[in-house]
Amino acid sequence: MPTSKPRLSLTLEPLLAAQLQRMSELTGSSQSKLITEILEGSSEVFARLIATLEAAQQATAEVKGKASRDMKHAQQRIEQQFGLILDDFDRSAAPLLESVETVKRRARKGALARDALPSVPAASAATPISNRGVRSIKNTSRTVS
Repeated sequence: MPTSKPRLSLTLEPLLAAQLQRMSELTGSSQSKLITEILEGSSEVFARLIATLEAAQQATAEVKGKASRDMKHAQQRIEQQFGLILDDFDRSAAPLLESVETVKRRARKGALARDALPSVPAASAATPISNRGVRSIKNTSRTVS
């Protein structure tokens, strides 16, 4: 006969299944009825357990939200402090950078174009013959066929 009650399929350890079967034999009730009676007797315990788990889940969500907000606030404070440090560094380094720029500008005005290029000794300017693979003297001992 069809029923509107939900059905469950259980997998039991062998010892528990043997105990349930023996209780069923002794009471004359089906194993399903025994399990249902045991669970119905624990209904109030289940209700309290559910309320506790829901509170823990909600608290966890609240804690996560609070931690997220706190981390964002801390990051904003760190970024603000880092910005202040960079501003202070820029103010402290400004005189040094200005003096270096002044020296560079003076050097450029008095320097000639050839002085701006790195100096290369004349001997090292040309690639050695041994490295080019080309000789300036033709080899006449070879014959072309």
